[in-house]
Order: sequence, then structure tokens, then C-alpha cells
Amino acid sequence: MARAGEGRGSAGSLTVGELTALNEEIVALVRSGLPLDRGLGRLGDDLRGGLKRIADALATRIGHGESLHEALDAEGQAAPPLYRAVVEAGARSGNLAAALEGLTSYLRGYGEARSAVGMALWYPILVLSLAYSLFLGLVTLVVPRFVSACESLGVPVVAPLRWLSTAGQLAWIWWPAWPITLIALLVAWRRSGGAAAFQGPSRSFLRFVPWVGELCEDYEAAGFAELLALLLEHGVGYPQALQLAGDASGNPTIADGARRLSEAVARGESAREALKDPKSRAFRPMLRWTLSTGAEQGALATALRNLAPMYRKRGAYQAEKLRIFLPALLMLVLGGAATALYGLSLFVPLAALLRTISSP
Repeated sequence: MARAGEGRGSAGSLTVGELTALNEEIVALVRSGLPLDRGLGRLGDDLRGGLKRIADALATRIGHGESLHEALDAEGQAAPPLYRAVVEAGARSGNLAAALEGLTSYLRGYGEARSAVGMALWYPILVLSLAYSLFLGLVTLVVPRFVSACESLGVPVVAPLRWLSTAGQLAWIWWPAWPITLIALLVAWRRSGGAAAFQGPSRSFLRFVPWVGELCEDYEAAGFAELLALLLEHGVGYPQALQLAGDASGNPTIADGARRLSEAVARGESAREALKDPKSRAFRPMLRWTLSTGAEQGALATALRNLAPMYRKRGAYQAEKLRIFLPALLMLVLGGAATALYGLSLFVPLAALLRTISSP
């Protein structure tokens, strides 16, 4: 439609929490059978900020005759490609609410993981900041006095003390390193809380945190399995269903693997043969086995339905491990390293100096 290209990006970008809230409201409206334009319009009256803007923009576009997918696409970066792909797949399946409910589980899992990482990070960062400040004061204020004492006593300056003295002389060059790192972490953290965290290969840095990557992959595999089952149950062709579910998974690797499998099936190859290709390792082992055998047995949708809860339980287990073990791990590694660095920087040169003075 002509209106679909107007005002692109006018709604601004949503945070993960706002996207989850919007998704839950849309699910409730679809379940109740209320018109989306009226429901979103009333929702916008009770909101403010980015969520209000996107709700009002979607209500206006849907009221002008656009579908939900067209309205989201017209708003550009307001919602990530993942969300638009899920909406499209849900519309094709004829059960939009079920597709969006699966996405809600994924978004909540990601949000909980992000909160756990934030709680685990703040104390080690505080310890590192304190240790960095003390080290900076040590090499710029304390070490020069040690060097002066050695020179006045005619004692050779030991190597560790000389290294720290050089670090103090060059402090004007390296001292901004930690503040810059903190700013970069803050920017990355803010980006991880936005809907842009789900945009393709540039996804959130949180996936590099222990257990978070596996947690996200489990939820993505569950979403892929559940949505593929939904599409197949509503008569969507297997090759097309694979592509739609892959795009809606939020994982570029799964999307690429689903596209390759879809193309192979469309050429007449069996899923079993296509999944023997090393490039098909995009799927987790149990999911790959289900895709290769379920299609031949004619019960693929049922098998996928049974598989999705298993991956969700695994994701919840990863979230629990993250909550319990990550704070202790970060405190042990980062806090221990900072304490050891400061202690060695202070006491090794001092011990060497005293040893030199006391030697005959």
C-alpha cells in the first residue's frame, strides 16, 4: 500500500521489555478477537515513550487497512526482523497468537538472562575500578618515592620497581583505558537491552557470557520447532514452512540451515540425505534427528511439538545455572585478578627493596 512506506522508523526503537509488553498485548487482543487497531489505540492512551509511539503508529496503519506484518515492516527499525518474521509466519499458519506466545517465552528468557548478567557484573566491576584507581595512585605517587629512597641510599633500583616507575611515567597515556572500557561496556549493555539485539549476526555481546549463548540457542531451537509444527499443522508446504520458521527463529545459523534444507527438499532430496551435509550442523542434534526422521514417518509436526518443551526446559536450566554460578565465577576471576595485581604491584617491589637494603 502507499501508506506502508510513509513514516518509516517514526516509532523509534523498542527495548526488549517494551517489545515483550507489546507482544503480550497483541496476543491478548488476537485471543479475544478484538480489532487490533482499536485495541492498540486504547493501549497507546495508557503508555508513554517508545512503546506509546509504536502502538499508536501500528493502530493508525492497521486502521488504514494494512496487515500487522505490513504495519511493522513500514515502521522499519521499531521492531526487529525477528519479530516481523514471527508475525509473518503466524499469519501464514492462521494462528498468530500461538506464534507470538512462543516468541514471548524467548524474549522473557533473554530478559531474565540479561538481568542475571547485570547483577553478576556490577560487583566485580566495582572491585576492578577500585583496584585500577589504587594501581594508578601506586605508580604515580608511591613508586616515585621508593625510587627516590633507593637513589638517596645509593641502592640499585630493582627491576619490578623500575617497571612500575616506567608505568607511572607513562600513566598519562594509558590511564584512560579503564574509563573507556567502562563506557564501551555501558554502550554494549544498553544495546543489549534494545530490540536491535536480535538483528542478525550483530546480535548481543551477552551471547559470549557463559551459559547465555546456550540459553538463547535452546529457546531459539524451541521456537523453531514449535513454529514449524504450527505451520505444518495449518497446511503450509514443508519447504516454505522451513524458511518461515528459520527466519523467525532469531538465529542466523538456524535460518541458513533451514534455507538449505528447504532448497534440498524442493529439489526432491529427502530430509535425511540433505541433513547429512556438514553444512546442516546448524540444527541441534535432537532437532536434526527429528527433522531427518519425522518427515519420513509422517509425524513431523507431532515430534516437533514434543521437542519444543524439552528445549525450553533446557533453557530454563541454563538460566538457573547462570543465576547461581556466574556471580561467583566473575568475582573469583575478575576480583581475584584485580586483588592479585594490586598486591603484587605493591609488595613485590617493596620486598625486593628491603632485601636489597638488608644485604651486606
